[in-house]
Amino acid sequence: MNYPDPIKNLIDNFASLPGIGQKTAERLVFYLLKKGEQEKMIEFGRVLANIKKITPPCPECGNVSENGRCNICSDRKRDKTTLCIVAEAQDIFYLDKTGVYNGIYHVLGGLLSTADGITIKDINTEKIMGRILRQHVREVVMGINPTVEGESTIIYLKKTLREKFPKIKITRLSRGLPMGGDLEYADEITLSSAIKNRSEI
Repeated sequence: MNYPDPIKNLIDNFASLPGIGQKTAERLVFYLLKKGEQEKMIEFGRVLANIKKITPPCPECGNVSENGRCNICSDRKRDKTTLCIVAEAQDIFYLDKTGVYNGIYHVLGGLLSTADGITIKDINTEKIMGRILRQHVREVVMGINPTVEGESTIIYLKKTLREKFPKIKITRLSRGLPMGGDLEYADEITLSSAIKNRSEI
């Protein structure tokens, strides 16, 4: 028996999200059908439809924001001389939750990947040089997942930064993070250690 089209479409939409398979998508849809209150479902749909519009990227760093510049870029207590480069905005939350790092961030919005056709033009690198000059950055931290794509991106950024800023300190998270690991799944103790023990590259 096939599901009616509205249910099938909703299942397919849930299943298209990362980490949600077909069975989980089916459970979510049927939970909503059985126990979801109409008002809550309408509110859920409204928030989902508007999420990108009400949380535009920070024009300074690319982090998610509600009102122009994000709370990190607006925080005068942050150390503006230390810049941590991350792949995605959510990586900021994982690293900042440790309470160890007090610098600023820069979101690339992806990583270099020849397999997926993602080149330097597809990631947010243009603003990095200007921020380093404007904010007198002394250290750049590569807060990037230790994957093949992450390593390729680190190598490119290191080479580019070294050419323009030969005296700048460039560090990376310590090897407490396993090769192929993901910041999202690392516990706070591991991430705290990785930030504290970052090594120069």
